[in-house]
Parts: sequence; C-alpha cells; structure tokens
Amino acid sequence: MTRPSDRHSEYLSTLLLYHEEEVMGEAYFRGLKRRFDRDDQREKLDLLSRVERVAAESVRPLIERYRLVPRPDPELAAAGLAWIDRHETHDWRGFVADMAERYPQYLLDFEALERMAPEEDRPAIRILNEHEVAAIEFARGELAGDPDSAAPLARYIDAGPGGARE
Repeated sequence: MTRPSDRHSEYLSTLLLYHEEEVMGEAYFRGLKRRFDRDDQREKLDLLSRVERVAAESVRPLIERYRLVPRPDPELAAAGLAWIDRHETHDWRGFVADMAERYPQYLLDFEALERMAPEEDRPAIRILNEHEVAAIEFARGELAGDPDSAAPLARYIDAGPGGARE
C-alpha cells in the first residue's frame, strides 16, 4: 500500500526530474542547430528550445514552493548536449520521425505527473503537459509536409508563462 507521504515524495521527485529535463531539453535543441544546415530547420530547433524553457518555467513556482533544488543550469545543459549523439545518423526527417514516435510516451508520463499533483499544482502541470502536445503536433505536421508545422510551437510559447495565457 502506498502511503500519502510516499506518493507526495514521488510527486516531488518526478516534478524536479521533469523540470530538470526541460532545462536539458532546451540545451539539446539549441545544440542540435549545429547538426542541420537549413535556416528553416534551425529556426524550428530554436522554437523547440524555447518551448522547453517555457515548460521549465511553467513549473518553477512549484519548484520554489516545495523548496526543491535543481542541479545548476550549466550541469543540466551539459547533460542535454550529451543527448545529441543519439541523432548522429539522422537527417531532418529521421529526427522528426523519432520525435513523432517517442514523444507520445513522454506525454503519458507528464499526464501521470498531473494525476499525482495536488489540485492547486495542476494548472502549472497542464502547461508543462501542453509543451509535449505542441512538440508532437509539430513533428506530425513536419512529417506531413505542413508549411505551418511550427505553429503549435509558436502558440505554446506565446501562451506560456509571460505570454498570452497569463
């Protein structure tokens, strides 16, 4: 049987991990810009890196409220840059196909975090979840040849903390 304190502890450790992974993701997408030559691809990677930062910032008030201590940004950035090697052989289409295949599982993970969250934390967690939805929509649109595939990313950035949502 899971005690409420165990569940809360699991929630807090997962929240911290996901926050840190968003900071890592920002560096990852920023670093991937060196792997691709086309300006439009670099611009999309820039949007993806900004989405990751907005997602990280969406839960920063929770990180602070619970007095969680993330690893320093430079350490997280180095970890994110280490993820780039997994795409060494991917062209743009392969990279985006990988996103479309893997990211729906991440969304399920974020939704599980939302279910664990106390009611008052759920709005921030939903913003975090929405970043994965935007990334999946982008990847699917990109694979389909949608000339406006980056629109979900831009909408997410505009609506995130400091954007139109507030």
